[in-house]
Amino acid sequence: MDILTLTAPLTCLSIGLGITAMVLPKWNCGGFFTTCALTLIHLIIMALILGGMALISIVFFADICSACNTKWLPGPVCASYKIIISALGAASLMGGNLLYATVFVQSWSFLLSFSSAIIAVHVVLFAIFGSKCFRNN
Repeated sequence: MDILTLTAPLTCLSIGLGITAMVLPKWNCGGFFTTCALTLIHLIIMALILGGMALISIVFFADICSACNTKWLPGPVCASYKIIISALGAASLMGGNLLYATVFVQSWSFLLSFSSAIIAVHVVLFAIFGSKCFRNN
C-alpha cells in the first residue's frame, strides 16, 4: 500500500480532532472561544492552533482536489510547497499545544488538540517520505 494514500484520511482525522477540541468546553479555563479568549496568552495559543488548523485544511483540500484531477497540482514544485505548508501548519499546531501545556493544566480538550497535532506531524512525515524528490534520491 502506498503511504501517500494515508495522508487524506489522517489529515481529515487531524482536522476533526482539532475542531472537536476547540468546540468542547473542557479546557482549563472553560470554552476555547468564550472564557479562554480573555488573556493575551490565550489569544496567542488560539492564533497558533487556528493558524495551524487553517494551513492543514488548505493542504487537505488540495489533496482532495488533486485526487479528483491528477493534473491539478503539477510537478515537484507544487508538492514541495504543499509539504512546506503542511510542516508550517503542524509546527504551529504543535507550538500552540506545547505553549498551552507549559502554561496550563492538561484537560480532555487539550488531549484531543494534541492528538490532532501529532497526527498532522505524521501526515507531514508521510508527505516527505512519499514525495518524488525523496524517492528519487
